[in-house]
Amino acid sequence: MKISINNRPYEVDSHRPLIDALRAAGFTVPTMCHAEGYDHHPSCMVCMVKDTDTGQMVPSCSTMPREGMRIETDTDEVNELRRTALELLLSDHRADCEAPCTLVCKRGIDVAELIRLHDMGDTAQARALMEGKTCEGCPAPCERACRRGTVDKAVNIREITALYQSASAETAESRQTTGFNSRLGRFTDLEKKRLQVTYTQPSHCLHCACAGKQDCKLRSLATTAGIKSPRYGNHSALTAKLEVPVTDHLVYEPAKCIRCGLCVYNTQDGFTFEGRGFGMRVVIREQSKSSITDEIARLLARLCPTGALVLKLLLPLLFLLGGCRSLPGDVEKDQHLAWGSFRGNSSLSGYTDCELPEHPTLLWERRHDVRTVASPLVHDGTVFICDKHGQMLGFDEQGEVVFNTHLESDVEASFVIDDSTIYIGQLDGEIRALSLSNGKERWKYPTEGQIKASPTITTIDDHDYLLVGSYDNNMYTLDASNGKFVGCAPTEYYINGAASLWHRYALFGGCDAWLRMVDAKTGEAVDSLQLEAYLPASPAIMGDYAYIADYQGNVYVAYLSGGKFRSHRKLLTAPADGDTMLSMPAVTCDAVYVLAEGRYLLCIDIAKGNIKWKQMLRGEVGESSPQVCYDRVIVCTKTGVVSIHDAATGKELWEYETGEQIISSPAVVDSRFYILTARGTLLCFGEKQDN
Repeated sequence: MKISINNRPYEVDSHRPLIDALRAAGFTVPTMCHAEGYDHHPSCMVCMVKDTDTGQMVPSCSTMPREGMRIETDTDEVNELRRTALELLLSDHRADCEAPCTLVCKRGIDVAELIRLHDMGDTAQARALMEGKTCEGCPAPCERACRRGTVDKAVNIREITALYQSASAETAESRQTTGFNSRLGRFTDLEKKRLQVTYTQPSHCLHCACAGKQDCKLRSLATTAGIKSPRYGNHSALTAKLEVPVTDHLVYEPAKCIRCGLCVYNTQDGFTFEGRGFGMRVVIREQSKSSITDEIARLLARLCPTGALVLKLLLPLLFLLGGCRSLPGDVEKDQHLAWGSFRGNSSLSGYTDCELPEHPTLLWERRHDVRTVASPLVHDGTVFICDKHGQMLGFDEQGEVVFNTHLESDVEASFVIDDSTIYIGQLDGEIRALSLSNGKERWKYPTEGQIKASPTITTIDDHDYLLVGSYDNNMYTLDASNGKFVGCAPTEYYINGAASLWHRYALFGGCDAWLRMVDAKTGEAVDSLQLEAYLPASPAIMGDYAYIADYQGNVYVAYLSGGKFRSHRKLLTAPADGDTMLSMPAVTCDAVYVLAEGRYLLCIDIAKGNIKWKQMLRGEVGESSPQVCYDRVIVCTKTGVVSIHDAATGKELWEYETGEQIISSPAVVDSRFYILTARGTLLCFGEKQDN
């Protein structure tokens, strides 16, 4: 179909809205309520263009092209109408884009971000933010501009900045440049009372800077249009700084909503409109929140054109990673006291809220000089290791041997400790349960193939079940109390990875490239998902999502619901000439950490699906998997280098070279962590005062 755009002929698709045709032809058309590929209805009127045949302004997002149509997209008349539409939207948008304290700072300090880091206890990032800067000699306009001062008393900002500024900082003044900034306006007496009760963290900061400002279309378009302040002012009657939790991590702030409807039209039984005319608002009722899955939450945060829907903290004092604790399938037991499996929990998430030592020091090391592949475990202060020849040793907190037993069979699989029992799989195909007190056998079960995958234990209906994969191509489910056969799920090839648990279901991969799901109580297969290459390791589960890497280096996420794989997508595509990937991902609420491309640690932003940062490691990566410990990531390379990185930025914070190959994963408990080399050397790290 041929139409004219700005007096030039173009061939367009007659089945797509005019906005798509205009953009395909290379024209920039702004919009707030339209997202290609998703349901919408015209409401913002920012995408208006002029149909010169009729003389009318029409919304391009809902107008279909017609043969011979003549359109104008960039005249003064069109641009003025778009500007008016933006100013009307801004008149009902009550928010601070940037915090007043940041805007008035003459030293170029992001004051609001500094206070946020301070309230979360992230001292390392706070110091990094203040690097090269000082507030010395400044009259503190930030404290005079602080919105908390209109509620009760301004935040003592100078006291906070003094904690993080460096002695060598310069005092040269340099203002920040920012785009358009909307304003909250004055607080009512009722709002002041609510804010006094709600914001009681150490700084008392209101955290008024918008969490969604970086991706806000409204701010971006207002900046482009040269709008300094809306000509119609702000007339929103909605409560300022009222945050409605939708899911564990999705927050809805009604005062920032422009009623575009994208969240309404792209959820079922979720968000809805309430009221009519100028009083119409977007709401979500309490009974509807359960329909918003983590995947939908990330979609809505991406679709929202303002900061009304963002993935963030539900409480100012909670650090984002710590919020993962409430998700199903995560930490079942206190990891501060025990590390009962090679990943610390049966979901194999690779996340723990245990904090690593601030200044790790080698407290002791014990050399065994026998090849060791299994990861170390910790139980009641005793760290256990098992070498390839089947000798199992336990060391107390001072590194003295307190447990010693021999299995008389070769072992490569990591074992599991639960309550008073050790569960272990052997290369001769036997699965054994040993007494933790004396090492004596409680039961054993034979399979017909080598066992190279760690067992997984789970409790369902007050009964314990053990799941173990074998090289006889079966995933076995056994009664953990007596070793009796419950069921098994056959595959087409070897099983190298342990099963990870999601509610009553177990997920595992294999050399046949299938990701499978079984009922952990019966052992019966319930669903499967074929990926592109064989799966050498286990999936990591966080909430209702499973993350897994294949041998080629692709990383996938699968959405789980009702005992099924409901959908999946590729988070990371392996480079054509990339190295193989043998380790597991580590997952937090908002990021996936993987070892890739031979010698890199990658952080993938889950919501955006892109690489957030990429850190080169000193040595080749191998089978050892990264472990996120609250706000840091610990990594062991195949070449024997152990390093700790900031989870938010990837910056290396600490490094130690063992001089020996590392295959196993670290164990982290109570401000200590243990590293076991392939030569059998066990290293214990902690704070200096522990020694």
